[in-house]
Amino acid sequence: MPFPDYSRYYKSDNVFTNEFYSNLIRTINWTEKIIKGLDTEEKINYSRVLRSVNPDYEGVPFYRYDEALSSYASTPGLSFDYLKVLDKALKPREDSSFVYRDINLLGQILEFYIDVTTHDGAPAAETDGFIDESDIPPIDTWFYLTRTKLYCWIPKMFIRTIENACEVEILDSYRWVKDEYPALQMQVEEGLKAMHPGF
Repeated sequence: MPFPDYSRYYKSDNVFTNEFYSNLIRTINWTEKIIKGLDTEEKINYSRVLRSVNPDYEGVPFYRYDEALSSYASTPGLSFDYLKVLDKALKPREDSSFVYRDINLLGQILEFYIDVTTHDGAPAAETDGFIDESDIPPIDTWFYLTRTKLYCWIPKMFIRTIENACEVEILDSYRWVKDEYPALQMQVEEGLKAMHPGF
């Protein structure tokens, strides 16, 4: 039986509405708040640090943890409706205030190709669970979805962690927007600046 195609309800690839910018700002604020609550990097539980929400999906928590075997998060598998989960993840991110800054000083935008995984667990193991067992970045970083891509905001302190995942993930599912799509990176930076015309 084939997996349901939820992506037909998602935005077309390379279509970036105002929602892209507003969700990005809310996610930067959300993750900055979480990071301020961390003590030292040595104490970080990478499997849970940016999974502060765990919304219900089809009547059960989206993330499952098997403490007897592993602390790594596991998701419902392929295929699930990313949009339904993203909508729930965004609800508590109410802070949309933004004083324009160079976002490159705060973190980077990651593009993740959805439903592309070998389920070999290599990125999860390499990142101590920061990437889940389906190769997906943590939910607090998600902010925008298109038919084949999930856009995530990765705070600066976790960029090296993502790069560790890139080194072992064999399907090229992760791409830094600034490196792979410099025109899009410039568009994002100009779009944020346009929201603050006095800058």
